[in-house]
Amino acid sequence: MKYIKIILLVFIVCVIISCIKNKNTGNAKKIVVAWVGKTILFTQNPDCMICDSIVQCPETDNNNYKILLYVDSLGCTSCRTKLPEWRKLILESDTLFENKPDFLFFFQPRINGLTDLEVLLMGNGFNYPVFVDMKNEIMHLNNFPKEPEYQCFLLDKENKVVMVGNPVYNPAIWELYKKIIRKNGNTDER
Repeated sequence: MKYIKIILLVFIVCVIISCIKNKNTGNAKKIVVAWVGKTILFTQNPDCMICDSIVQCPETDNNNYKILLYVDSLGCTSCRTKLPEWRKLILESDTLFENKPDFLFFFQPRINGLTDLEVLLMGNGFNYPVFVDMKNEIMHLNNFPKEPEYQCFLLDKENKVVMVGNPVYNPAIWELYKKIIRKNGNTDER
């Protein structure tokens, strides 16, 4: 009798896990379908910084793809951003693509959290410009999904969403991003 209870308990746990997994997969599909084809709107004249210095925001090339990462002030920003992994993707992009995509990092730091953002960037040796959106305007303009794994987008030259998903959370997403960029003739196979 004891073994039957254990087997039944294991079976119930497996069914629950399967249901949760299927629910998450369904949610992911809904988010991707809802976002692909949408045009992302950008704030006017955002502040930009590299490490601890305010800089002029870089011009984005309308002939290139763009990879947009939005990071709000909720939770552990360092844990969610994984800046060392982004640095690797940027370097890989430099070698793979003749017209590499623009990487657009939009941070909405906490009130008085600019220092935290500076420490995060400097601590990770992240010498790439980031957009600082203290008023969270980009979120208000676009109403991004709440889940951090869906707050990253591959955009075409007209800022339309081509793909949704964070490539540092899932390497398969990065492979899809690269495939899309290559497919559309924006490569220099080295």
